[in-house]
Amino acid sequence: MRVINIIWKFGTGGIAKCFLTYATLGSADRDIDVVSVCIDPQGCTYDRKPLFAVGAEIISIKSGLDLSWIGKLHKLIKRVSPDVIFCHGFNGPVVVTLVKAIYGLKLPMICSYHGLYYAPTPKKKCLEGVLNGLMLMLYKYVAKRVIVVSDYSKRELEHRHIPTQKLVTVHNGITDVAPRTCSPADSADRFRIGVVSRLDPFKGVDILIEALQKVQGKTDVSVTLDVVGDGPMEQQLRQKVSELGLDQVVSFTGYQTNIPEWMGKWDMFCLPSFFENHSISILEAMRGGKAIVTTRVGGNEESVTDGKEALIVPARDSDALSDTILRLVEDKELCRNLGKNARRRFLGEFTEEIMKKNLSCALKLNEE
Repeated sequence: MRVINIIWKFGTGGIAKCFLTYATLGSADRDIDVVSVCIDPQGCTYDRKPLFAVGAEIISIKSGLDLSWIGKLHKLIKRVSPDVIFCHGFNGPVVVTLVKAIYGLKLPMICSYHGLYYAPTPKKKCLEGVLNGLMLMLYKYVAKRVIVVSDYSKRELEHRHIPTQKLVTVHNGITDVAPRTCSPADSADRFRIGVVSRLDPFKGVDILIEALQKVQGKTDVSVTLDVVGDGPMEQQLRQKVSELGLDQVVSFTGYQTNIPEWMGKWDMFCLPSFFENHSISILEAMRGGKAIVTTRVGGNEESVTDGKEALIVPARDSDALSDTILRLVEDKELCRNLGKNARRRFLGEFTEEIMKKNLSCALKLNEE
């Protein structure tokens, strides 16, 4: 089975990480040959090295208004002669459907669904309804299959009238890396928290900062936070940190690629999102054997169980979050037990090998 794996633009988010994993699917299933393609506007400043590392073909365009990609993609499709095109994100189904329509291609389209589009800034709010409506329409009438990353996502699309028979759940998975040997929880006078996230409004990092401010003064332990990631809310978050007098408590590291090393520095990982589909950051924390605090939203509880691999709090509740942080600050044994359980569950359910096996079955479903 020959598959074209295509993404419009790259980036630093979960979809881009999944695209890289999908690109190497052939290593887990010899019956599948994957050719990965990125339509790449030249003005984008993301790191392209991961694309080169997986051997992705780059269709370079001057900007989003440069339509030369249409002909270039058609030539690539003719050369590769795929059995299916596997596309991602909000733009992917549009890109594939447009080329199919212009050139009269009968090629099946399979889409991966990682969640609805949520505008990162107020100026782009008007795009939400248009992009989501178009994406859902293509799922319903054009896509052969939609691979969702959680059962929560599946229920969401069923609610939006996408036929159930088109939907297949394949949880995300990531490469296993042995947890780093440093054990910050052994320090009695310091407790270090980490968050890895794109700095978008719905990620709730502002709520975490508020919770951290409430923790100060309630314990003799020095509780600090590392914010790993970038995005449109960064300046607003930096301002909030200054207003709350937390400049010596909160550090902004920017986007990082060495996540296992960062995980090794932390006592606890926190993801305070307002919604998630199936968070890769949570999987990274599970892989690292970290105590996890996250919110009761989306697919989070498909990764971790409250009281076993994580402590789960309501979203947008800085009081509950601060109380939970204090609980872990005061109970290092609980930290260690949560981390051990998280690592064990990761190895059993969420490695890249498990994901590739499940994805391979989903792509070949109903194939003769």
